[in-house]
Amino acid sequence: MQKSPFSIVAIVFGVVALFFCPPLFGVLGLVFGGIAKSKDEPLAVTGLVVAGIGLVLGMVLGFVVFSSMSAP
Repeated sequence: MQKSPFSIVAIVFGVVALFFCPPLFGVLGLVFGGIAKSKDEPLAVTGLVVAGIGLVLGMVLGFVVFSSMSAP
C-alpha cells in the first residue's frame, strides 16, 4: 500500500475549512493537494476536490450565518 500523507492532509484541511476559517484551511488544503498531485499520490484528486468544496461551502456557510446575525 502506497502512503499518501499530503493527500490525507489536504482532505483533513478541506473538512476543517467547511466549519472553521475557510480561506486559511481551504487554501492550505488546495496547496497540499497540489503537492500530492505533483508526487502522483493516489488520493491527490480526492484531496483537491474535498479542499475546494470545503473552501467554497465554508465561505457560503459563513456568509449565510453572519448575514443572518446582522439582520434586524
